[in-house]
Amino acid sequence: MHGDDNDPNLVPLLDLVFQLIMFFMITVNFVRVDQINEDISLPIAQAAVPMEKSAEEFIFLNIDRNGKLIGTLEDLNGGRKLEEFLKSKMTELERQARFKGEKGDPKVVLVLRADRDARYKQIWDIVELGKTAGIKRYQFRALKKQ
Repeated sequence: MHGDDNDPNLVPLLDLVFQLIMFFMITVNFVRVDQINEDISLPIAQAAVPMEKSAEEFIFLNIDRNGKLIGTLEDLNGGRKLEEFLKSKMTELERQARFKGEKGDPKVVLVLRADRDARYKQIWDIVELGKTAGIKRYQFRALKKQ
């Protein structure tokens, strides 16, 4: 008879687990690209509020001192490109919510990371584009005064 050599080989399973861990570590870093942009000097606020946790989806817009979008959405500057992008994003999110069986509008927050030297009118124009797209919640990023 053969001995007790029936132990399972766990090496492939452990290899797969380590590969999954590495994949998720890399993708988490890519997600943060839209959320943080070193070229923007955020304004300093007296009382900063933490980010809303009840939202299902966040749309991050980085606005430089000239009122232009920078980062991954930089090609949406000029014309009605940003408005069309926001409307299509909202339509897509509403379709996904209906597919999941959810009632009502999806909870979307437009997060504006505007440079402290940007003009208020330029920021307000972007907020207005979000309103026409159906976005109801907004947050502005700022640094907390120390």
